[in-house]
Parts: sequence; C-alpha cells; structure tokens
Amino acid sequence: QQRGWLSQAWSYDRPVASSVASSNGPATGGTNVTVYGAGLGTSGYSAAVRVGGTACESSTWVSDSAVVCQVGSGVDTNKSVTVSSGQQRGWLSQAWSYDRPVASSVASSNGPATGGTNVTVYGAGLGTSGYSAAVRVGGTACESSTWVSDSAVVCQVGSGVDTNKSVTVSSGQQRGWLS
Repeated sequence: QQRGWLSQAWSYDRPVASSVASSNGPATGGTNVTVYGAGLGTSGYSAAVRVGGTACESSTWVSDSAVVCQVGSGVDTNKSVTVSSGQQRGWLSQAWSYDRPVASSVASSNGPATGGTNVTVYGAGLGTSGYSAAVRVGGTACESSTWVSDSAVVCQVGSGVDTNKSVTVSSGQQRGWLS
C-alpha cells in the first residue's frame, strides 16, 4: 500500500468576535461578559478570551457563537477583545473599557501653604494595586500618591496658595475630578 499526503491543505475557519454583551465594567474586575461571534469552537475544545492582551480570569464556552469571560482587574479604555479557538484567533477592536475613576470627596479641604499634608481622596474606580493612581490638586501633581483601595487614594499635597482647587484622580489614561 502506498500513501501520499499534502500538508497544510485544510484549515477550519478562524473564530470571529462580533460583539460583547457589556462594553464596560469596574477596575476591580469580576464582570462576566458574553462575547458573541461565530466559529468559537465546540464543547470539546477550550475557547479562551483576552481583554487588552490579558487573559480573562475564566472563559466558559457556551456555544459556537458565545463565550463568557470573567474580566480581570485593570484600567483604561478601548481595549480589544480576542477570542481563541485552538491556535486561531479572532478579535474585536475597542470593545471593552474599564469605568473611569470618580472622585467624590476629600478627607480634608485645606492645609498649610508649605504643603506636606496627606489628604485622602475618596471615590470609585480608583484602580487596583497593580496600577498607579495619581492625584493632582489644582493641576499640580501631589508630591506622592498612594493607592489604598478602589475607593481611596492618599495624596501628599505640595506647597501652594489660592483657594477652591479642583482635585483630579487618574487611573491609567482615565481621569475623574472633584471641583
């Protein structure tokens, strides 16, 4: 018996990501997002999802046209969503954004002109421990900003004068402010 073969002569269609059920969520992660598309594999094969290059905390195959991703923590906007089935990938550009930070209050509203006062800024979406949250008072960066939690950042205010300064909190490329 003789046999002949032709290598690399057949490929399954690559997966296609066409939409996501939710396009944003908190910086702390944990949001389940359904990614819709086609060619997302079969139950015997593990489909995987990445948001902005970072693997989801878990990916659960639902059908050939849906995979559920539990998004991990992160910051920033307009992240692509990539679906892998076997060695092939499909993606959807600018499909996911983390919620922008929100500054809602400060623990102290005044301090000496010489600076050095630690002020806690409270809010939501202030990032995660792996990302630097930064605070500005009246447009001037704090001498230091220390992330405490998703809802608090401590700013060591520098020297200055004037009143009624706005407070801006940055997490990644996104900003929230309190006037």
